[in-house]
Amino acid sequence: MKPELEQICDINKKIRLCITKNEINTEELAEFVDIREQILHTVITGIKADPNCVDKQEWQSVILETQLVVELMQSKTAELGQALKKYRHGSKSVQQYKKFL
Repeated sequence: MKPELEQICDINKKIRLCITKNEINTEELAEFVDIREQILHTVITGIKADPNCVDKQEWQSVILETQLVVELMQSKTAELGQALKKYRHGSKSVQQYKKFL
């Protein structure tokens, strides 16, 4: 289980880096999330088969790190939503001014 948990941590880092870039590559982000899900599925299957196979401290660390990644994703999504709202408002204003031309 240890290699899989390390892989999840590595993928989490890649996801964080992807999210914090100025220009988010959504395809790359989706690929990282898919890979993470596959690894996590393997880990959960292993834990169900043998609950003692994973170090509880490492598992808790992965859970905490996942929560932080989710919070970052939610924050970035809200930020992008606000930017889109401003863009739409500006676009409507331009359309209003064009009526007078």
